[in-house]
Amino acid sequence: MGPLIFDTRSWKQVQDNVWVNADGDPAIVDFFDLPPDLPAPLEDLDTLRGRTAAHTVSRGGGLVELDVIDVDGLAAVRQIAKLPMPDQQTGVAYIASFIVPRADCSVVLRVQCVEQGVTGIRDSTVLNHFMAERSRQGMGVPELMAEWTRHPYDPGVRGGLPRNAADDPQWDAHFPGHPLSRARRAQLALTPTIRLDPRFKELPPFSGPR
Repeated sequence: MGPLIFDTRSWKQVQDNVWVNADGDPAIVDFFDLPPDLPAPLEDLDTLRGRTAAHTVSRGGGLVELDVIDVDGLAAVRQIAKLPMPDQQTGVAYIASFIVPRADCSVVLRVQCVEQGVTGIRDSTVLNHFMAERSRQGMGVPELMAEWTRHPYDPGVRGGLPRNAADDPQWDAHFPGHPLSRARRAQLALTPTIRLDPRFKELPPFSGPR
């Protein structure tokens, strides 16, 4: 697993760097021996969020959430992004990642959760609830739809797979089998179990893009 390990007791190893949990979602550990491509220093959270949201849209996806957290004593990025499924008309993949950067390398642990079967139920159900609630407040359809997809990190972000109100954590309990709910659940369970190699922790810190 290189410089990062985690508690794998509830995961089944299927490749050297890949494990699968009971939901069938893989966790993958990768070490990158090159400067991280993060678009801002971790200390500048607003810029990091805004630029990452714009970059994810440029890839046809959407940034659901991004925070900087402590991972075994180092600052790390915890994020969830949604991306279209390659060569498919419907379906979304949610990628829940931990990115631990150093000046000249990084290690990434990501969990990939994919929509299967009938898709879009969470979005359509929450949209109906959202429209009914906002309509009672006198909002018109254009204003309502603008609010539905307004990104919390950068209201000017457009395109890709827009983050919308159905992506809010409050809906996870209503849709426990949804890939976004599974992604958050896996991240929550993994966070306290991650450990980093002391030699990796001693490397020069990441200070921002070059």
